[in-house]
Amino acid sequence: MADAIFDGANLHITLPSVGSFDAQTNIYSAWKEWVALSDNAKFPPAFDTSGGDSVGSSQEVAPYFFCRNDLGWRIKMPSQDGEIVVSGNLFPRDPDTTLFEQTSGYDAFLRLEVSTRAVVVEVDSADLTTVLANQGVINDGVQSASILVPHSTDVA
Repeated sequence: MADAIFDGANLHITLPSVGSFDAQTNIYSAWKEWVALSDNAKFPPAFDTSGGDSVGSSQEVAPYFFCRNDLGWRIKMPSQDGEIVVSGNLFPRDPDTTLFEQTSGYDAFLRLEVSTRAVVVEVDSADLTTVLANQGVINDGVQSASILVPHSTDVA
């Protein structure tokens, strides 16, 4: 699969075709190569990341890639109709700002596939206590907690 195409002047990351893309290989790593060319480093950064830290036993925190939509970057769909699947932990830096843009005249369906280990959902302790007690997981006395839950996002 071809890598994403970067347009620093317009802050666009264009997916070159419908199909499957890996967030790390086809998008983030492609940006690292692009930013090193010519004077592309003059543009605002398109990504920041976290993860890769060792947690022992030859395990590490999963990598997360945050597209800097807060700085104006957007991921544009290709000039094709069809389905696009982006695998990996790709998130917008600002969750309240649009990250993806359709290309005018085309209808592309986007599916994000993130790791089931990647998302922590915070809930009110009273709600959590009720949920866990109903599942027989806890007794009385839980003050607060977090639960890891599978998460998948479809974006039309």
